[in-house]
This record gives sequence, C-alpha cells and structure tokens, in this order.
Amino acid sequence: MTMTVTVEQTAPGTIRLAGDLVFASVLPARQKLLGLLQQAEGECRVDWSGVQRVDSSALSLWLVCLRQATKQGVQLHIEQPPADLVSIADLVGLADALA
Repeated sequence: MTMTVTVEQTAPGTIRLAGDLVFASVLPARQKLLGLLQQAEGECRVDWSGVQRVDSSALSLWLVCLRQATKQGVQLHIEQPPADLVSIADLVGLADALA
C-alpha cells in the first residue's frame, strides 16, 4: 500500500505538508521537501497542519531538514506539529528540535 504525502510551497518561505508521514511515505516526502528547502533563503516555515498520522520516521525527516537548513544558513521553523510528533520528540529527548 502506497501512502501519499503532499509537499508543496504555498508561499515564498512556506512549505505545507499533508497526509500521513509514516515509514511508508517519508522517503518520497523527504525528496520533495529537501528539494524545496534547497531553494529557501533566510527563513522557511514548514506547516504540518495537514498531517494526520506520524511515526518516528517523521521526526527523522524533520531532523534531516534541520540539518539541511543549517548547512544553507536558513532558519527553519515548524508550524502546527502534530501532537504525536511532539510526544515522540519528547520521549526520545528531542523536544527542543521542534521549538
């Protein structure tokens, strides 16, 4: 079963995610998200309000994005992270990565 995640730039400096960000869907989402992030300058916001389900791979995706943004000198912000993502980050001691 293939799960689809929508990754789209909704405005300059804003990327929106929608769908289920779980192990089966993270790799294609990662490719799209990093591609958009490589075009970012200054600040970039990633809106997670359209994400319904997450697992630990969604946290891994966010950490990869933070690393890419740091390399580029882009300040990355997360908007409306799902409660499950916040819980996973807290559980593994990475809550600060979502701040």
